[in-house]
Amino acid sequence: MALNDISLTTGMRKNLVSLQKTVTLLDRTQDRLSTGKKVNSALDNPINYFAAQSHLSRASDISAYKDGMSEAVQTIQAANTGIENIKSMIEAARGLGQAALNASANSVGFTVTSMVSGNTIAIGGTTFTAVNTTASSETQFNVQDANGNALTVDEIVSNLAAKINQNDEKDGRAGNLKAVANGNRITLTSVATDKAITTTAVVAAAKGGGAADPGVTIDTKVTSERQTYALQYEEIMTQIDSLAQSSGYKGNNLLAKDTMAVGFEGGSISVRGFSASVSSMGVNVTGAAKSSVTGSENVKWAVGSDIRHDVNNLDKGIQKLKEESGKLSSSLSVINIQQDFSTSKINILTAGADNLTAADTNEEGANMLMLQTRQSLSTTALSLSSQAAQSVLRLFG
Repeated sequence: MALNDISLTTGMRKNLVSLQKTVTLLDRTQDRLSTGKKVNSALDNPINYFAAQSHLSRASDISAYKDGMSEAVQTIQAANTGIENIKSMIEAARGLGQAALNASANSVGFTVTSMVSGNTIAIGGTTFTAVNTTASSETQFNVQDANGNALTVDEIVSNLAAKINQNDEKDGRAGNLKAVANGNRITLTSVATDKAITTTAVVAAAKGGGAADPGVTIDTKVTSERQTYALQYEEIMTQIDSLAQSSGYKGNNLLAKDTMAVGFEGGSISVRGFSASVSSMGVNVTGAAKSSVTGSENVKWAVGSDIRHDVNNLDKGIQKLKEESGKLSSSLSVINIQQDFSTSKINILTAGADNLTAADTNEEGANMLMLQTRQSLSTTALSLSSQAAQSVLRLFG
């Protein structure tokens, strides 16, 4: 139907236009109240709409950086947890080293089954030399201390240990050597923490004062309390390597020399890891002390200097961990500052966008009430205008 098909009076036309405007404003107000925004599209206000979209887009980008920073914080915390546990492990290993320094060194036990000839045993600077005797229950040793003073021990096996201990005290070196008799076996122990035990090679025994029988040898066996500590030390080193390999987070392990790039608006920071393995920190147990005693080739921590060397390396390892932990803490501080700044920036941008597009609900509520009243009045006015036209009907009544 065309607009000119029906003719309205001037008053009705004005009332109709006013009512249409009121309905349009009423729809807009309802839309603002439902969305909470006064600018919902570029048609509402192009300048404010696109400015707000720019703010929100930038806030979204910063939020993505913030997510990356949160992951970086977790990675650093995982590495720091690994460092603290490795430090505890090193402290435990250091305790083993101190205990080993106070423990006895190697001991050599041998069974006297025949007379021995030409054998020497050097313990802590004291040398024992066996000589030929007749076949009996007696064994003779020439004992020579570090100063070259010769002492002769000619006792049966059961009294030999006591005599050796007595000579050790007589020489003023009490506590450096300890002999223990057990049946026909004598165990010589270097109590001095820095002394190792060495002997010559194969020993022959003389029977009945005759020629030496190369088929008879001394049954030697090397034991060490320090060796036990060294094995425990090595087990701790294995655990340290395991901790270092398990300190990663989402594929990044800062204790395995990984490097992590952390981005933020306007720049980035590179967090460099380090190797926390035993070999990299140089805290491996010192190798076996060289000894000619059969079975002693694999003895660890045979002398105190080896132990002190390892303990010193442990101290260096702890210092390295402290230095690297400090570097990680510095990087963490920078990331935390960037996180706080990013949060503030996101809030500022979001607030700016809201200021450009958000509706005042109190104002819109008042507008709604006023528009509803105006709509009612416009409807009433239109009704009154139509009554003037209806008066024509009375002429035909």
